[in-house]
Amino acid sequence: MTHEIREEPTVATAAKPRHGHGWEGVSVAAERYERDLVPALFEPWAGVLVDIAGLAPGDRVLDLACGTGMVARAAAGRVSPGGYVCGLDVNEDMLAVARRVDVDIEWRKADARCTGLPDASFDAALCQQGLQFVPDRLSVLREIRRVLVPGGRAVLATWCATNDGDAGYAPIAAAFRRHRPDDSDLLGFIGAIFGLSDGTEVGRLAEAAGFDDVSVERRAGLVRFPSAEAWVEAFLGAAPVPSVATLEPATRAAIVADAASALRPYIDRAGLAFPLHTNIVLCRRGPLA
Repeated sequence: MTHEIREEPTVATAAKPRHGHGWEGVSVAAERYERDLVPALFEPWAGVLVDIAGLAPGDRVLDLACGTGMVARAAAGRVSPGGYVCGLDVNEDMLAVARRVDVDIEWRKADARCTGLPDASFDAALCQQGLQFVPDRLSVLREIRRVLVPGGRAVLATWCATNDGDAGYAPIAAAFRRHRPDDSDLLGFIGAIFGLSDGTEVGRLAEAAGFDDVSVERRAGLVRFPSAEAWVEAFLGAAPVPSVATLEPATRAAIVADAASALRPYIDRAGLAFPLHTNIVLCRRGPLA
């Protein structure tokens, strides 16, 4: 197993989820998520994941925890003609947007631990920023391995809070803690975002699930928004946390102002630009036992 990680991560938010985040039945502002967060946070990495997976025309691809389907859409462009892409998620709000945006991809509602998909039915499986939210990660990885053909590859990405890796999120957590000290739900959600910051942990889980040729790398990118206020509003607007949706206007405005003030070091001539790091794990299913 090859690792290119040299330092241990720390979560600057110091916010840990108390339990796994369940997404089935959770009300998600999926339209805002697709409009405001996907272009800045997820679209830039979608092409990276499909490149690492080495997708080619005719491949059958599973996008697990697909959300509104950004990775599935990127994969569909690579496997045509003759390929097939299935996007799977447990949240109906996300899938409703995915179906509207692309009617040619098959979208399925299913639990990642038990997809109901046939054995050895996919050449590649991708999971962008979903594994960290699942309580039973090993079961999910075993399910991914089950649906892959022998030699099939999986590419997993999880956000990493090493050094300044959570620079855009820590000010939001601090502002929320200041103005809503008795409300831990948003802090738990931010903690869950970075719940698999240690890439070596993801690699060990993949090995424990039976994958071969496991490699781990960490990559960094910049998240850009027109302003710090725009980022904070976009994050709060799409966060699947009921207490955020019901914030009093004055409290919400104070949180946005405080967080935006703390983000000033990341302002340049084009607006806000903060670093965000991700672990990327590539692994393969070996021959059938």
